[in-house]
Amino acid sequence: MKFSLESPSDANQIHAYDDDFIVIRTKNNTGLLRVDNSLILTSNQVITDLPINDLTQLSSRDITYLKSLDPEVLILVQGSDIHLSAQTRVQFSELAIGVECMSLGAACRTYNLLVAEGRQVVLLINFEIKKSK
Repeated sequence: MKFSLESPSDANQIHAYDDDFIVIRTKNNTGLLRVDNSLILTSNQVITDLPINDLTQLSSRDITYLKSLDPEVLILVQGSDIHLSAQTRVQFSELAIGVECMSLGAACRTYNLLVAEGRQVVLLINFEIKKSK
């Protein structure tokens, strides 16, 4: 699906997505970046060297790393089904981070909406789980 809304020039926005990739309009509008491997996307960073392997088994180190990105909202995408443990949800809650698990399409749309509102959002997509099935 391709989006057609105007994007702020000072934030990374998702331009298009498909089941196996996303296309990012970089924050300077210098071009489009197609990414088909796992990534973390924030309004000002594209991190393709994903330090987290399985989103359902987040360690304390993983949570600390995600906290260092300073999110208000964390959106997780991994395959078709992802469920965080109650303990993990409590850890994020104690850090004042809202966390949502979504399908890729819903996550892309939500990310763009939150970024357009000026919110601190982190989108973490693990395409590797899908590729290994």
